[in-house]
Amino acid sequence: MFGLAALQYYWIKEAISERKSHFEQEVGETLTSVVKRLEQQEILTVTKRYMDDISVSNSDIVVKYDSSKQQAYWTHKQNIKISQTISSDKLAQDGIAYKVQEKAVIKKTGTATKTVLSDIEESKYGISGDSSIRKHNNILNNITNDSTAKKRLDKAMDLIMKKTDLVNQVVSEMILSENTMLQDRVNFGTLDSLLKQEMEYRGIKTKYDFAVKQKDGIKETVIMSSNVERNAMIIESKYSITLFPKDIFDESNILYLQFPEENRFLISKMRFVLFSSLGFILLTLLTFVFAARTIIEQKRISEITNDFISNMTHELKTPISTVALATEALLDPDVQKMPSITGRYLSVIKDENQRLSRQVERVLQIARIEKGDLKLRMVPVEMQKVLKTAYENTLIKIEDRGGQLSLNWDANSAKVTGDELHLSNIIFNLLDNANKYSPETPKIDLSASIKGENLEIRVKDSGQGIPKEHISKIFDKFYRVPTGNVHNVKGFGLGLSYVKNIVQAHKGTIKCKSELGRGSEFIIQLPISENG
Repeated sequence: MFGLAALQYYWIKEAISERKSHFEQEVGETLTSVVKRLEQQEILTVTKRYMDDISVSNSDIVVKYDSSKQQAYWTHKQNIKISQTISSDKLAQDGIAYKVQEKAVIKKTGTATKTVLSDIEESKYGISGDSSIRKHNNILNNITNDSTAKKRLDKAMDLIMKKTDLVNQVVSEMILSENTMLQDRVNFGTLDSLLKQEMEYRGIKTKYDFAVKQKDGIKETVIMSSNVERNAMIIESKYSITLFPKDIFDESNILYLQFPEENRFLISKMRFVLFSSLGFILLTLLTFVFAARTIIEQKRISEITNDFISNMTHELKTPISTVALATEALLDPDVQKMPSITGRYLSVIKDENQRLSRQVERVLQIARIEKGDLKLRMVPVEMQKVLKTAYENTLIKIEDRGGQLSLNWDANSAKVTGDELHLSNIIFNLLDNANKYSPETPKIDLSASIKGENLEIRVKDSGQGIPKEHISKIFDKFYRVPTGNVHNVKGFGLGLSYVKNIVQAHKGTIKCKSELGRGSEFIIQLPISENG
């Protein structure tokens, strides 16, 4: 059982570790994606500004062929106008902005050589014909003779020049922007929005805090934070990444991401796994406890059964032995000639036979009660008469030991609907137990009174008492309070079990109060008959 629990614990631990590793990987991918998108947005912003401002005019391309040198030359002239508005937060506060205009003339020249166009290039420039002809004709003749192809080439050259200048300008500004304040390059709302989008895309739905730390020499400053009060904890987080990692000269800006409820989020993601594992462990534990209790209970029942068999054997063996001895004596011719002695032996045989019958009948009664076969003759019973009869039959035994038995009736003429024989038996059993378990001079009180709609009967003694741990078990069948190796009190352990079953059959209750060394008190409550 403990091995299974240990195995489950190991499995849960490994599952949590695996889930945590996966979570760390997802956070890393989130940060990488956010930084990449920030860079893309910055490039897109700069590029868009230049694309809106660049204009190209007066484009022309001239191709000349020098027959003496068998060489072709091309010349391209381009006029470019560029306008750009320069502004900053500080200038904007003063209401100042600068608009710069630039004019440039780009003239490019070079040689043209024979080449073979691919099918795609041919289709793009509108050149067609037999492949053998294309291989041996000069491409320059095709361009100069085909006005459509020449226009397309001019347009392509314009775009190439435009893109080349655009890239140069964007790269220049991107390099210059590395020296710009980070607050001007990154917006708090944009960064927060990107983080939220990327985490939601990856299923990371938990509270988060972030901060951006900038390093200037040896000085480190948190320039942006979602929770200023927790800055110290945020920048200690293991989740961090450098902002704008492609900057050539500056890599001092670091983004930190921290999850205050990381463990709770991981556990919520593993709720089914954890609950199923804990349920399995609990089921295993309950099974083990149930099995252990069953084994202990079976052992207890086995011990009680063995004690019952031992006591029953002893109780049955005694009258049988007595009867055997009396019978053997009666067979003696000399004894047969003495009527007085013969009569005494016959009386002994009769008493022992009655005793044996009572023991057997008690066992049979318990069996019938448990099977529900006990037939009760329910009639109104005068309980004062029942108590008085039990009192008188027990008084002789108690006085023989020098003890005292008192009867106190305070219930007027109360009657109980029940079986008079069994009601008499339970009172007699309680009085007999009080006498047997009083090792010294017995002192027993039998009393009755009315409590609400019930007749309350109390049997109190000053005997040896019952230990607290055994009080709840004394009404169990065959149970006897352990007395070590001392067996000076005879019985099967059926008396109190019989009493409880008869009381419950009469819709009553019974309980016991006892203190070790100071005696016991049994309290019975039976419903008073309507005719009483």
